Amino acid sequence: MLKKSGYILYTAVILIILLNIILFLRILGVFYFPGEITPLDRASQGAQSVIEYSEELAKSYGVDEQKSVTDILARFKYEVEKANNAEELASLMVDYGRQTQDIIFRELQQKRIDKVFKIINSQNLPKKGKITIARTAEQLKILDPDQILTNKTREKLEGLTFNQTIEIQIKDGRASLVSTGDFFNQVDFLQTKLASLERQLKLISQKAGYEPLNGKGIIINVYDKDNNLEKMGIVHDADIRNIINELVIAGARGIEVGGQRLTVHSAIRCVGPTILVNNKPISVNPIIIKAVGEPRTLASSLDIVRKQLENFGIEIEVVAEDNIRLNGQKNYER
Repeated sequence: MLKKSGYILYTAVILIILLNIILFLRILGVFYFPGEITPLDRASQGAQSVIEYSEELAKSYGVDEQKSVTDILARFKYEVEKANNAEELASLMVDYGRQTQDIIFRELQQKRIDKVFKIINSQNLPKKGKITIARTAEQLKILDPDQILTNKTREKLEGLTFNQTIEIQIKDGRASLVSTGDFFNQVDFLQTKLASLERQLKLISQKAGYEPLNGKGIIINVYDKDNNLEKMGIVHDADIRNIINELVIAGARGIEVGGQRLTVHSAIRCVGPTILVNNKPISVNPIIIKAVGEPRTLASSLDIVRKQLENFGIEIEVVAEDNIRLNGQKNYER
């Protein structure tokens, strides 16, 4: 009976310890319980809300079927589905949210301009002339020095929702737009587009390793075996590549080895006793590796490699940091 009670107590203690470990790991953000909303899920929900709002906005203005609107929303959804961290989703919401709204309002303006010309061209027009239409506060002003517009046409124009200034020229009995006002709208749109493309280029360059990258992560020091006289106790290029592969699988956003930022073109190889990264020799014992990403996830990904190298007396030291800066690799062929 005592043995059974002791076994039950022992089992209960083990279960309590395991439960505490699980709760501790959850608090640290190492994992999340099934059904629980992660930061990535929350960011994804936010991005979906922006998409849904943009779709409703376009529908309310009657421009939801315009090709430019459907194209930008399709790209927005595609990029959101590809995103693998909350920071990337936040950037997408800023970039595509602004672009989408700009396109919706440009299509709305064009729709209103088309209505103006439909009304004007429905009456008989002279061979030439000029008209300016502008909305100031709640009043629509029509500058028509040649008295081209009929009273009926004016009444129809005054019933439109219009908030910009357009200049209209009459040529051969047909009204067309003098694109001064639209030019400034186009410039504003292109400036927004340029800013968005610059942000996206910077993010892509950071991922590719060609731009500096800051963020939390880990610093890894890899040491040769103490007083080593054997080849097996020396850190080789294959050992470094194994470490890099584990970090990439664990979601590292950027990696630097011996001060050299890794890119898709990077090579790590031994030439005699020297390790070359990007064809440049790096300091050894320790070899310093920096990785930006979730520190605990990156550190735990090295457990297997660490144990393998420890068999040869090679030591891996890992330090978590709140802010690590990786330099951009500028010396590459375009």
